[in-house]
Amino acid sequence: MHTDIILEADLTPSQVAELAQLAEGYGIRGVWTQNYASGRDPFLCLMPAAAATTKIMLGAVVISPYEMHPLKIATAVSTLNEYASGRGMVVIGGGGEWPGVLRVKYGKRVTGCGEAVAMVKRAVAGQVVQWDGQVYKARYFRSAWVKGTPPIIYAGATGPKMMDMATRFADGTMLSDMILPMLPRTMGYVREGLARHGRAPDSFRVNNFCAFHIKDDREASYAEARRELMLRGWLDEAWYEPFLTTEEAAIVGANKKAFLTAFRTKSGDIQGVPPEICAKLVEGLSLAGDLSDLDRHAERLRTFAAAGMTENALRLHDDPARAIHIIGRELMPRLRH
Repeated sequence: MHTDIILEADLTPSQVAELAQLAEGYGIRGVWTQNYASGRDPFLCLMPAAAATTKIMLGAVVISPYEMHPLKIATAVSTLNEYASGRGMVVIGGGGEWPGVLRVKYGKRVTGCGEAVAMVKRAVAGQVVQWDGQVYKARYFRSAWVKGTPPIIYAGATGPKMMDMATRFADGTMLSDMILPMLPRTMGYVREGLARHGRAPDSFRVNNFCAFHIKDDREASYAEARRELMLRGWLDEAWYEPFLTTEEAAIVGANKKAFLTAFRTKSGDIQGVPPEICAKLVEGLSLAGDLSDLDRHAERLRTFAAAGMTENALRLHDDPARAIHIIGRELMPRLRH
């Protein structure tokens, strides 16, 4: 299983380039920039990194076709891919922040995402795109300048309907905060979808967005992990109930605003939720602790790999350079054993 990193959206293009160089030196497969409404453009942030590196893959996550027309997504990732000599990639998904900011109605989300991925796949290969779908329309489109290895097109999918779409149209999928209790069922969706659409298992990439909080300071790690809990599966019941008692799950459900407040204020304190509940959630939903915790986290990642996951994208937060050093020097050697 390959290792990627996902960077915070507040980094400048020059900082992204420096971190990409550092990651490339450790043999990390890819660098992803996040697409937040309040952040910088994820594709433009990767252009200096494309010039500063030679091997590492460069991608934007997640771009919604409800914020950006599929053919504009195709042009953006193809431009990055050209500049990076075939190292571009993108995750296309129905959610994200932008549709909410733009007050766009989703409509047929699975259908729309499927059409978007199919259109992008054709466009990045330099093919003519004539499209008269249920959600999108296009005519007379062809990027005649597109040549060479096309970018990798992932679909952001976890549930059965979105996974069926991903396994039909995309090069791979990026799961969202996959947890061990959900792993067998989700990988079952992947296998079933590939079989249904006549695709070989080794033709499809399976990546996972995974929160990485390992630090030299154990308490700083857990404080960072607590403040980010709201984003782990958007704290849906399916993500937190497997780790809690019925009574504890009810407390979490009744206090989701406190988790959101902690995220927005960058506070490690979740008001109204006992510390022991937060500790269970951090353990189940993220990788946290200090260097002494890496052995057990590596074991979890090996379980993901054994289930068929091909890549793991570690979401970095504060002090990303130090996190990359920990991943390169400490975690990746453990994953090779």
